[in-house]
Amino acid sequence: MARLFISKVHLDDKERNGVRTDRAYRVLAACNEAVLRGEDETRLLQSVLDTLIRLSDYALAWIGRAKNDSDRSVDVLAWSGDAEGYIQELLVRWQQDRFSKGPAGRAIRSGMPLVCEDVETDASFRPWRSLARQHGIRSAVAIPLAFGENDLGILAIYSTRPHTFTDDEVGLLERLAANISFGVETLRMRDHLQKQRALAWNSAYRDTLTGLPNRQWVMEELAHLDAEFNRHRRVAAVLFVDLDGFKRINDTLGHEVGDQLLHDVANRLTQVARTEDFVARLGGDEFLILMRFDESDDIISQSGDPHLAVAEAAAQLAERLTCAMHQPFHHGALQHHLGASVGISLYPADTTRGSDLINYADIAMYEAKSAGSGHFRFYYTELSVRNRHKLTLKNNLHRAMDARAFQAWYQPIIDIRTGEVVYVEALMRLVHPDGTVTTPGHFLQTLEETGLISRSGQMMLEQACGTLASWRTLLPDLRLSLNLSVNQLWQADLIDQLEQMLTQHDLPAGALMLEVTEGSMMTDIVKTEQFLEALHGRGFEIAIDDFGTGYSSLSRLRSLPVNKLKVDKSFMDRMPHDRKSMEMVRAILQTANSLDLEVVAEGIETEDQLRILADAGCHFGQGFLFARPMPPEELLAYLCPPGEASPLPGRPPA
Repeated sequence: MARLFISKVHLDDKERNGVRTDRAYRVLAACNEAVLRGEDETRLLQSVLDTLIRLSDYALAWIGRAKNDSDRSVDVLAWSGDAEGYIQELLVRWQQDRFSKGPAGRAIRSGMPLVCEDVETDASFRPWRSLARQHGIRSAVAIPLAFGENDLGILAIYSTRPHTFTDDEVGLLERLAANISFGVETLRMRDHLQKQRALAWNSAYRDTLTGLPNRQWVMEELAHLDAEFNRHRRVAAVLFVDLDGFKRINDTLGHEVGDQLLHDVANRLTQVARTEDFVARLGGDEFLILMRFDESDDIISQSGDPHLAVAEAAAQLAERLTCAMHQPFHHGALQHHLGASVGISLYPADTTRGSDLINYADIAMYEAKSAGSGHFRFYYTELSVRNRHKLTLKNNLHRAMDARAFQAWYQPIIDIRTGEVVYVEALMRLVHPDGTVTTPGHFLQTLEETGLISRSGQMMLEQACGTLASWRTLLPDLRLSLNLSVNQLWQADLIDQLEQMLTQHDLPAGALMLEVTEGSMMTDIVKTEQFLEALHGRGFEIAIDDFGTGYSSLSRLRSLPVNKLKVDKSFMDRMPHDRKSMEMVRAILQTANSLDLEVVAEGIETEDQLRILADAGCHFGQGFLFARPMPPEELLAYLCPPGEASPLPGRPPA
C-alpha cells in the first residue's frame, strides 16, 4: 500500500507539473501577442506583465533595468500583481553587496536564470525575507533580459507557494524573456529610424535657423495647388515678404544679432498670419506666406467674386504684416527697427501654374520696395523689365547652386623678389551651360540676398582644397589663398569645415591663407578678432583683403593675428600717375614692415607699377601683368610649363 501511495503522489506531481507547463505555454502565447502589439516600450512591458499575472497564479512580476550608476542599482520599469507594497520598498543592486546576492542581481551578472525555491530557507534572499513575509511571497525566479548592447535588465516573478517553478516552466519563461528583449530592441530600432527619418525630413524641408518650412517645401505645396485645383476649385494668394533695413543691422552688429532677428521675424509673421496659412523662409531675409481657400470657406462662399475676395484677404494680411514689422524688435538692451516690402500674386488669377506664384510675387515685391519701406503691391503683367532681370538672376543662381555651376578659378600670387608663384587665389566663377563665365561682381549681392552665399562658399572650399591637394603632388610648397565672406565668418561650424577639408585631402593648415576683407571686420571687431585668433591658433595663415578701403586702424594691426595685408586694386589703378595713391601705398608698406607683416599688391597691370612696388619693398604681387584668373587645368599648365622650373613675372596667361 505504501508503494501505491508514493506512486500516486508522483503521479499527482507529474499531472500538476503538466498542468503548469500547459498553462505556461498559454501564458507565453498570450504574452507574445502583447509583445507583437506593443506600440511603445512602456506599454509593451506593462501589457506583458498584466497578461502574465492575469493568466497565471503568480503573485507579482516586475521588469527592471540594470543601471550603470555608482550603486549599480536596478530600476523597476513596470510591474503587475497584488504586492504593490513589495515593489515600493524593493531595493535591488547588481554589484557585489548584500542587495545584489538575490536572484535578480545574480541573474543580471551571470546572464543565467536564478530560482529561489523557498524564501524561508534560501540564504541569498535574506535581505528581502521580512518584506516577502509581509506579502506572502515564498518563491521567485529571475530571468535576465538584454535590451541591447550593454543594456541589461531582469524579469522577476514571485509565487505565494514554495517550489513553484519547474524546469519546463523556467524554460518557457526564458523564451518569454527573449521575446520581451526582442520586442524592446525592435521598438527602439523603429523609434531610432523614425527619428532619423524625421531629422532627414527636417533637414530637407525646414529652415535650420527659424524652423519654418524652406523653399523646397514651398515648391511642393505650390505643386499641390495644381494637383488639387480641379477637384477642390482651390484659390490662393502668395505674399512675398522682404525685410527693409535688415542688411544694415546684420552688417553692423554681426550675424549673431542678425540670426536672432530673423528668428524673431519668423515668430512675428506666424503670429500675424492666420492659423491655416503656410509661413516659410525662402532664404536670407526673404519670407513667404501662402494663403489657400476652398469653395467651402466663408470668404469664398459668401462672395460673388472669389478672386476679388482672395485679393482683399491678401491685402488685409499684407497691411497687418507691414504694420507688425514696423514695431521694434528687442534684443537685450537694443531695439531694432525694420520694415517689410510685400509682393502679392494670385492663383489662378495671375497664373494657373503654382510654381510661377513665387516669381510673380517677387516681381511685385520689387515694385513695393521701389515705393519705399512698408508698402505692398499686387503683381501685374506690365511690371518693369529691371525687376524681371533681377528675378531671372535669382532663379538662375538657385539653379546654378543645384547644378554645382559655381567653380573655383585661380590667379597666381607672385613673390616679386624671386619671380616664383607662392600662392594661388581661388576666385568664384559662375559657368553657364553655354560655356560663358560670369564674375562675382554681377551676382554676389544677389547671392547674399538669397542666402546662398554660405553654400557657395562651402562649394568653393571643397573644390579648392581638392585641387590644391592634387597640385601639391607636383608642387609641394604651393599654397592656396581663399576668401571668407561675412556670412562664412559667422558660421559656427566654419573651423570644423576647414579642418574636415584638410583631413580629407591630407593638407596642413599652413597650406591655406584665409583672406578676410577689411570691411567685414568692421561688422563686429571684437568677435572678428576672437575668430581670427582661433583660426591662427590652428595654424592657418591670415590676410586682410582690400586693405586701405575700410576704417581699421594701422595700430590695431599690432594686436591682430595677421600675416599679410592685401593692398586694394584701386590704389594700383591710379599708379604711377596719382601721387597720393603712391604715398598711401608706401605708407602701408612702411607700417607693415615695422609690424613684420608682408604685403600683397593686387591689380598689378604694368611694369611701372611692378617697379615702384619692388623699389618700395613690396613682397608679393597679383594681377593681369602676371596672369588672369584661370580654370584649374590652364593654371596647372601655367605653373608647370614644359622645360621651365617656375613661371616668370610677365608671362602671358596660358
